[in-house]
Amino acid sequence: MSTHLRQDSGGPATRTLLIDADDTLWENNIYFERVAGEFFARLAAAGVPEHRAQTVLWQTEQRNIHTTGYGSAAFCASLHETARELGVPDLEPWIKEREQWIFSHPIELMPGVADVLPKLRQRNRLIVVTKGQPAEQLGKLRRSGLEEFFHATDVVFEKNVQTYAKYAAPHTWMIGNSPRSDINPAKAAGLGTVFIAYHTTWQDELEEIAPDGGTIVLEHFGQLLEHFG
Repeated sequence: MSTHLRQDSGGPATRTLLIDADDTLWENNIYFERVAGEFFARLAAAGVPEHRAQTVLWQTEQRNIHTTGYGSAAFCASLHETARELGVPDLEPWIKEREQWIFSHPIELMPGVADVLPKLRQRNRLIVVTKGQPAEQLGKLRRSGLEEFFHATDVVFEKNVQTYAKYAAPHTWMIGNSPRSDINPAKAAGLGTVFIAYHTTWQDELEEIAPDGGTIVLEHFGQLLEHFG
């Protein structure tokens, strides 16, 4: 699924920056980790060891992800399934409440984003490329206050080489925090890549950056101006 929220001419900019949303523009994984921690604690109170709960949840997510995709609904569907499998079905009302909390939480921008995006837009064509459910991802973009700085928004079910191939052109870069979703498939499609380290990354996104081709590695979003300002 691909949703283009808005597109405009973008002026004379000849360089295109594709920018990941979750954990690149704003905090995201911390909310899922918080709910997972609460989930494991509630299961432990019901007699389920945490290591057992972690294993079952991970296996459930890996089994479901190809059909449910990403986001709060997909994650909480796996929580429901895990709770039932472990014999604790009375957690379902609590899981529904936490799903809504993840879906609508206030947006906490990553350091430097609010100051840097307007400056990047003056010299570049900016496109959000994010995976997940359109309603959830577009809602976060609206709440973030960053929507006006992007020429287009693309919400996809999965990020792979095909996702980036349609953007393959000279002077096009992908910027993000995930080697598996943002960097390696974009490199394979022929794009330039910028990796911005994030303090906590979902284990499914952990992967070594492919050694072929150069990837710019930054410590924080603000450093983008040194390369694209």
